[in-house]
Amino acid sequence: MSYTVIARRFRPQRFDDLVGQPHIITTLKNSIKAGRIAHAFLFTGPRGVGKTSLARIFAKAVNCINGPTDEPCNVCENCVGIASGNFVDVIEIDAASTRGIDSIRELRETVRYLPMKAKYKVYILDEAHQLTPDGRSAFLKTLEEPPGHNIFILATTEAEKIPYTIMSRCQRFDFRRITEREITAQLEAVCTKDGITFDAGAFHYVAIEADGSMRDAQSILEQIIAYSGKHISESDVINIIGIVEKNVISRIVRSIIEKNLIEGLSAIESTLSEGYDVGQIYRGLVSYLRNMMIVKACNGVPDFISMGEAEGEDLKKLLSEIEYFEIQNMLYYMLRSEDLMRGFFPRIALETLYINLYNLSQLRDVDAVIAELDRAEPGPSRPATARPAQNALRDEAPPRPAFTPKPDEGIREIPNTGEIAGGERQAEDTHGFVEFLKKKKPFLGSMFDSCECMLEGEEFVVLIDKKYGNFIKNEYDEIKDLANQFFGRAMKVEFRDASDKKRNILDEYVKEAESLFNL
Repeated sequence: MSYTVIARRFRPQRFDDLVGQPHIITTLKNSIKAGRIAHAFLFTGPRGVGKTSLARIFAKAVNCINGPTDEPCNVCENCVGIASGNFVDVIEIDAASTRGIDSIRELRETVRYLPMKAKYKVYILDEAHQLTPDGRSAFLKTLEEPPGHNIFILATTEAEKIPYTIMSRCQRFDFRRITEREITAQLEAVCTKDGITFDAGAFHYVAIEADGSMRDAQSILEQIIAYSGKHISESDVINIIGIVEKNVISRIVRSIIEKNLIEGLSAIESTLSEGYDVGQIYRGLVSYLRNMMIVKACNGVPDFISMGEAEGEDLKKLLSEIEYFEIQNMLYYMLRSEDLMRGFFPRIALETLYINLYNLSQLRDVDAVIAELDRAEPGPSRPATARPAQNALRDEAPPRPAFTPKPDEGIREIPNTGEIAGGERQAEDTHGFVEFLKKKKPFLGSMFDSCECMLEGEEFVVLIDKKYGNFIKNEYDEIKDLANQFFGRAMKVEFRDASDKKRNILDEYVKEAESLFNL
């Protein structure tokens, strides 16, 4: 007896068998129950998500001997014939090969005849966007006034290529990509039915590789079973698919955060030596950084990200050492470098990309120095703790007086005690509002950690760096509303460019360094 592949053996036969499209299933079942069956449907969405399978199920539902019914029996002559693909009143047409005007004219002739066995003649037009312009025009005339015993189901992966004149005469259903969790659950169910054991988390990699397509996931599973036999291990899946293990990708990302350039380059070298190509490492890094960005923004792992407990703990440690905008900057830089990975020197491109990401992380130190200077209270003298470089030189060089800015350099004098108290209260209020913002809007509030904020009467002032200022400015209305809530009065919000102030403070820092080194 010939073998039937998984994708065909486990093809959905009932509405409830179809995974990931509940919004479409509910609508179609209700329309059948109410007797409001349209004459034309457009099924659009990515490949392998169930468009043609659902078209066949719908054909069975309207032509079942017990129907039309919202659940076909799958045992009557009509249902069995439609499932096997040889039922006379269900005509499947591949528009990629049958796309010209002559074929459509032939179709127009057949629609006039009554069905031979069933109540409806159902035409399933796959890859409908590939019809020729003349074919579309001829088909449009059929859709305008079709005989009542005909139902047309157009399936396509490229809805934008379907003319509006055809689309407007169809009920449109947009199929979604199937989630990683749903694909994983389905693959586990298939293996359980076939008596195949598997490691926990083994199918996570298959679901990612399938990119929302159940058919692709089943095809990959077929290949894995042929390799592994009766037990599927996680290492087998990784070897078959050819993806880089997450602990290797985590090692590369951690080397950036922990400023260990040699460690990261060594990880890349060893991975390439094991036979992986540059593209696989690149895709692994993009996927890992994407997960980091979303988990950081959501302040936790959302339902749509499939992640094991150990991986989650490792990611949590990494995220505690990095800010959101740093992850976003790295991911943005990665995506801009995609074309370089396909050039003549992909290995050099990957190593250069890694070093650039490493250099991006070093900007955090500069930001920290400037932020510390911003927070320091200026006065007649700055404490020695503000100059860590000087402490390292004390054993080798004679002590020098602390750096003292002149009054005419724009540094304000320390106010009297009463004003200091008022300033402390303002600082507390400002800090309190930022913490309030973090609780209400974690993603937005995290941006303020690297901004200087202050109160000036009824105005909340934010000094913004250009690198992420636009993100905050776009949320002006929400920030203003939250400020009104926190302070209990109508507040104004003003954004100012922080570059000028930071440049002045950094100049002072450079002058002090020059004096320390006798420059």
